Amino acid sequence: MPNLEQSTAAVIGPEAQEAVFAAVLELCAERTYREFDLGDIAARADVDERLISARWPAKSFVVVETLLRTVAPHMVFPRTGDIAADLEAQLTAVVELFAAPGIGPHLAALAAEANTDERLAGFFLKHVFGPNRTVARARFELAQEQGQVRADIDLDTAVDLVFGPIWFRLLLGTGPLDKALAGHLAEHALAGLAARP
Repeated sequence: MPNLEQSTAAVIGPEAQEAVFAAVLELCAERTYREFDLGDIAARADVDERLISARWPAKSFVVVETLLRTVAPHMVFPRTGDIAADLEAQLTAVVELFAAPGIGPHLAALAAEANTDERLAGFFLKHVFGPNRTVARARFELAQEQGQVRADIDLDTAVDLVFGPIWFRLLLGTGPLDKALAGHLAEHALAGLAARP
């Protein structure tokens, strides 16, 4: 798991870090993003707020790192050899995570905050968007090599096409985040991406 500030990692011990991560998850489940701060995290974790501030420059960074730890195990794109099944499975996993009350609303709040915080935006790009895009692109590349996806497709655009609507719904609330959405996205995306016989 990426550390925001490697130079300060030794300031707060591993047990205290785990207590902080657990506290953030609890607070995310109980409150909106705006309803808690570093002081609340410190109190819940029973860790000195100064240690938390030395490790993370703001609440947003500790929340991002906590959510990354929670989300990362579910972001492993399947590789069964069937791009249709793999894509629907991955989209379903993402939709379910984004729909979770303790995750989705906080990701939306963090994405909004990143619009006015360049450092947070950079961290988000490096540790959230970037790795997920890389994994998805690699899966589409494999599908191209296997002849399941058209060779003339721009893969970066394909990733945006497939996963962009989920972020759109998360940020703007234009519709439900559910398994039906995952199925529709996979079906419609492959209608355009799939190699022609």
